[in-house]
Amino acid sequence: MALLRKTAPLNARARHRLRIERAVLALVTVASLGWSLWWGWQMAHAPGFELLVARGQSELTAAYERGVARAATPEALATRIAARLDEEPRDWVVLDALSDLADDQGVGLPPALIARRDALRSEDTGWIATGLDCAACAWDLRDCALSAALTCGVAVNVTPLGDVVALVREGGHYATGDPVDQVDVGLSFVGLAATGLVIVSGGTSLTVKTGAALLRVAHRMRRLAPALLAVFRRAFAYGIDWARLPAVRGAGDLAHLARPGVIRPAVAVAEDLGRLNARLGTRQTLHLMGAIDTPAEATRFARAADTLGPRTLGTLELMGKSRFLRLGLRLANEVWALAAGVLGLLSAGLGLLGPVLRRGARLGLRAILRVAIR
Repeated sequence: MALLRKTAPLNARARHRLRIERAVLALVTVASLGWSLWWGWQMAHAPGFELLVARGQSELTAAYERGVARAATPEALATRIAARLDEEPRDWVVLDALSDLADDQGVGLPPALIARRDALRSEDTGWIATGLDCAACAWDLRDCALSAALTCGVAVNVTPLGDVVALVREGGHYATGDPVDQVDVGLSFVGLAATGLVIVSGGTSLTVKTGAALLRVAHRMRRLAPALLAVFRRAFAYGIDWARLPAVRGAGDLAHLARPGVIRPAVAVAEDLGRLNARLGTRQTLHLMGAIDTPAEATRFARAADTLGPRTLGTLELMGKSRFLRLGLRLANEVWALAAGVLGLLSAGLGLLGPVLRRGARLGLRAILRVAIR
């Protein structure tokens, strides 16, 4: 029956204190609401706003080191290497990366697995088979696999000779009426004119030259994603003054045909891939290019490679692409600010409405009890 009793009226001092508490809660509620609306408006109108942003370098290093420690367990490495050895043809770029990751992390592989790996390596990389494939890869990379033989094709294609070979090959196609690969020609243009292009676009000549050469190799191997192709198609359709091409008398004049504002995204992609190559080497970089779908991903892979170095490909193989790239991101500061505002609004609102809710619940309970007692 105590629930049916009315509470004693508050004295003047208690009523005054209650009014002050409610006023403070009301002010906090209004302030939290204003804070939340402000940050929500900022997020909605910020150009290019993203919920997830790139981590700082120190955060990035710590995140990837934790990720590698969790992923590169003896069981996971042994299982993944065994699965890759069962494939046909075997991808020795990935197998070598996994083996190197095991060594770097101090993980001992089972002796039987090591013996099997070494035997299959000798079988797949004999000098006769490698020599026969090497000559074909040097001329045309379309049917090359990422094996030891690819090194020969890449060695030619990452030099100025590779740019000349590509231009001669496509020039022959044009002369005979066959389709001309415009992307291949455009990438060769960037390779030959890289020094001038980085002057107008920013970057380093050697890095851009290497990146452009690798892009051409990946394109001919059909490992270049449509979004990356679109960047270069736009750059070479609108970023180069082709009408002035007849006046060019040498490779040094090619850079003067560039329109920097349009061609800058293409040069940035080439530079990111050049950074990857500097950290990982040619074969691992070409393998990773098959996983890069957008220019933004090229930048994220380059940052990860700056942190992980030779462990990049092995870590990617164990984690998978989504998890690997997600480690390089964090929630934007605006998201945390909005979350804090919403939590403050909820807390203050509950504090303000708490007495009303309690009174309503008490009245409802009294009504139920009166009906039940009758």
